[in-house]
Amino acid sequence: MRHVSRFNESTLEESNDRCVRILWTGGWDSTFRVLYAALVDGKRVEPHYIIDITRPSSIRELQAISDIKAMLRTSHKEAYERIAPLQITPGNEIPEDPEISSAWKRLKERAFLGYQYDWLARYAKSKNVTDLELSVHIDDKLYSFLKGHIEQTSEGGYRLQRRVTGDESIFLRFEFPILDYSKTHMREMARQHGFLEILEKTWFCHKPINGMPCGMCSPCVYAVEEGMRYRLPREAMFRYHTRRYRRAIRAPFVSMRKSLSEVKVLRRVYDLLRYGSSN
Repeated sequence: MRHVSRFNESTLEESNDRCVRILWTGGWDSTFRVLYAALVDGKRVEPHYIIDITRPSSIRELQAISDIKAMLRTSHKEAYERIAPLQITPGNEIPEDPEISSAWKRLKERAFLGYQYDWLARYAKSKNVTDLELSVHIDDKLYSFLKGHIEQTSEGGYRLQRRVTGDESIFLRFEFPILDYSKTHMREMARQHGFLEILEKTWFCHKPINGMPCGMCSPCVYAVEEGMRYRLPREAMFRYHTRRYRRAIRAPFVSMRKSLSEVKVLRRVYDLLRYGSSN
């Protein structure tokens, strides 16, 4: 007999106090949060997914979400029924917001900050959502922007302090439930609560090769650096080490070119001051 989801808009509105809205990417961090909320906390979950149609891994991420829900339906049906249908929105359909995009660009000039945060801030505003959970963890690049500007929520997670008015205010509509977790910490918690096998079905690579992680894209590199190298096959680890080796070889030459460029600039300034010409 075909299962019919018990979720509808009225159900979600009635249980709003027990429903958590989560950006679910099919990756380790957001899947951990979805599974923990549904299985351990017994909460209803409203998952959101922003699809980047330019990224080859988008279909693989959606497949991972589908596989995870299928496993959950078999092993923990009650938790499965707490998860509403996935709300999918193409990134190019999110309304433009020059103010948010400008703030994101200024933040990006200070340190690396993925383009997805521009999308997400505009998405949350367009949906008038003020509690969308982002599964940012302690090793994420975004952590450095949030540190010093956050406060703890009644649920034990974190959110931006309401008094924040600078460019960081684009994150005011989000909550960060696992901000002080690491990937290895999540793995141990998943093992303790019996859902590690499901969590291992997640996907992370942006540029898969023959359906397997590439070992060279940023998520693959982060996975290795954050203690999850076991998730990459041997071929991917070979590419990872090759990438690091090439960068290590190139680094001195890049530094040398930079130094020569700086010398040329100083020479021109000297000539200009002494002779009135930089030629």
